[in-house]
Amino acid sequence: MTHYTDPLPDHTSLAVFAGDELIFTSGEKWLHPLFSLEAFLSAYTGERSLLSAHDTAAGKAAAILMARLGIRRAHINLVSDLAVAVYEKSGITLSYDRKIDRLLCKTEELLSSMDDEEEIYRLLKERAVRAKEGTLAR
Repeated sequence: MTHYTDPLPDHTSLAVFAGDELIFTSGEKWLHPLFSLEAFLSAYTGERSLLSAHDTAAGKAAAILMARLGIRRAHINLVSDLAVAVYEKSGITLSYDRKIDRLLCKTEELLSSMDDEEEIYRLLKERAVRAKEGTLAR
């Protein structure tokens, strides 16, 4: 039996559990695993109050997406202070291996002073499309 805080397998960047049942994994990079999870959850009929996630790294963007998707518990290998604040505000139970001030990426820099979560979501969706097209520096 696996648990959301157990180490992730090689080539896995995100694992999501319903209780102790693994329901979703992704090896994609950046925020793409969370957008893939969003698509998966659109058809998911299981109990949402049991959702837990294990992510390799999370900044403010990932924390906002997880909260939006109904994640209740998260374990993050590398988490930023900006993400911790979002997890706490959203009532997500958080554990982590290492905490840093900020992730060194353009997305974390852009979101650092933004507060409107709907505006942030729209920006992230736009950036995700551009990243898939290869026209975005992350």
